[in-house]
Amino acid sequence: MARKVQTIITSDLSGKQVRPDKAVVMRIEFADGRRNPYLLDISEDEAQEFVEKGTEVKKRGRRPGSKNKPKAAA
Repeated sequence: MARKVQTIITSDLSGKQVRPDKAVVMRIEFADGRRNPYLLDISEDEAQEFVEKGTEVKKRGRRPGSKNKPKAAA
């Protein structure tokens, strides 16, 4: 017998339902490292408010398939 599973995402900020293609998971970490991080399920519109106030963190490291290889250890 086939079963269909439907996931309903509810915003942790507004309590409204969010479509799965418009859902964002936001991670909050504290600088002291003593407290556990928090995950919030929010909509893209709610996330945009935080994005406007914060700064973008660039990815680190080389891009996959880059031609610039590290030097071999001598």
